[in-house]
Amino acid sequence: MLPLIQKEQSPIRIMNHTSYFILHTSSPKKGFSVVEVMLSAALLLTAVAVFTGAIIYGQRSTQISGSVARATFLAQQGIEAVRNIKDVSFNNLVSSSCPTQTYYGLAVNNGVWALSGTSDTTDNFLRQISICDSDSNRKLIVSTVTWAETAVRNGSVVLTTELTNWRNN
Repeated sequence: MLPLIQKEQSPIRIMNHTSYFILHTSSPKKGFSVVEVMLSAALLLTAVAVFTGAIIYGQRSTQISGSVARATFLAQQGIEAVRNIKDVSFNNLVSSSCPTQTYYGLAVNNGVWALSGTSDTTDNFLRQISICDSDSNRKLIVSTVTWAETAVRNGSVVLTTELTNWRNN
């Protein structure tokens, strides 16, 4: 006897449905739906936007902290310059009474610091020094440095110290 040959079932079958032939497959559909593609694209765009925002924010923060560090250096330099002027002679510190402030700039003349004008500028930083009397042997020194961070926002660093006439000269 000959063995019976069974036909293998094809994964594709054709059905007659109201005079139309419809192709069906017995395996599940493969590929992505439009909704899955849209969700994936939205997730990817969100991740890129967050990453880009973090980079921009980090760069801006670094720029601002660099400006604050530079302004702090210039304000401290102003305090040290006034201290140097005081060390030559306490009377070199021209001052006003404390509620009223007179502003000075700084300049170097022949390697020596001197009060000059109402302010001095280094790059885009404006420095102003104010000196006022605390009493006959003490002066309050305020060194203020300002700069433009953006078109509508200014940065400012203010350092204050008090100098005394400990030599009484």
